[in-house]
Amino acid sequence: MPHLLPLSLEKRRPGLIQPTLDRIIRAAAMLGHPESAFPSIRIAGTNGKGSVAAMLAAILDAHGLRTGLYTSPHLVDVEERFLLAGRRITRPELEQLLAELEAFPDLSFFEALTLAAFLWFRAGGADAAVLEVGLGGRWDATRAAPCFAAGLTNVGTDHARWLGSTRTEIASEKGAALAGVQFAVLGPEVEAGLVAHLGVPDSIAAGDLVRIRPLGPGEADADWGQGRHPLRIPLPGKHQLANLHLALALARAAELHGVIDRLDPARVRLGLANVRWPGRLSTHAIRGRQVLLDGAHNAEATRALAHFLTNAPHRYNLLFSCLDDKPVDIMAGLLTPLVGDVAIFPLGGDRGMPLDDLQRAFPAARSADSALAALALLPDPVLATGSLRVAGELLAAADHPHA
Repeated sequence: MPHLLPLSLEKRRPGLIQPTLDRIIRAAAMLGHPESAFPSIRIAGTNGKGSVAAMLAAILDAHGLRTGLYTSPHLVDVEERFLLAGRRITRPELEQLLAELEAFPDLSFFEALTLAAFLWFRAGGADAAVLEVGLGGRWDATRAAPCFAAGLTNVGTDHARWLGSTRTEIASEKGAALAGVQFAVLGPEVEAGLVAHLGVPDSIAAGDLVRIRPLGPGEADADWGQGRHPLRIPLPGKHQLANLHLALALARAAELHGVIDRLDPARVRLGLANVRWPGRLSTHAIRGRQVLLDGAHNAEATRALAHFLTNAPHRYNLLFSCLDDKPVDIMAGLLTPLVGDVAIFPLGGDRGMPLDDLQRAFPAARSADSALAALALLPDPVLATGSLRVAGELLAAADHPHA
């Protein structure tokens, strides 16, 4: 199981979304505005924003910046959410920051973590920060930071119970994360019909900053005004080309804003070579077995995963679970024809989909009461997916959890 949270976070367990930024803005002001101590870039979207954030932070690091990277959710340890110049925060460092925030008991779980990130980045002399939006955009705690640029990966149908029942409503919520910035950059997967609903009339398409084209599996070339440069896409899957495109466009915005002197192709390649982003079509040794982990947790991400499986060199057996608000029938319909044996298990906590519902979606599946028990039911090779929590449960038992 994923490791325990610091005790000061346990009492701030995630709960209902409270539509206000007043608490974190007030607390930040009383702490001397740590969120304003460095230039920031915010990344929103339904899928891919963590991958974009990881690529962008690595590119900025390779240009000599001390870059803060704040992402969510974590897979095993909450410390995963905080990186500065490639170093993860330690548990004692995080506990010290959270102790400082005890003076603000009304902060939510995510607000406390976000403000802790601002404090840590300021104390560590961050030159810039890359901030991944947690949910939606309008009321997300990362909006407390003044950003010079923000990017939007795409607009899907996830989290409808919180963000709206239509894609136009969801677009409005996510578009709020791009409001008021100098560079509001739309990734290539943002559909033209949704742009008007974002509420950002001065947005810029990623293609207006960087032109990119695929060269072959895992390769592309890009041009941002200095000729074409071959690049290796650091993460597997055809969908990562769009994520790389947005990351490069935001890096170009950092150049135009003066955060970096020049977007250097050699440094871009160096940064991309250092990207590690577990749970996104990454393979890990788990109890002596090689398991492919992917956090596809909604219809759009599962379609991208299905495209990968269609072109995979062998047929995977499927280990699956998901949360109770996910379109499990759609996900099962996409995956079942492309996999062999299937094993299911219920995720822990009050949001896990009941085993009976999983069984209805995968009627031929064998069931178990945990991820490891379900894994034992399957022959190799195994793909585990349906939720980042699935990846987290397996990574907690990995032979080399940080590899």
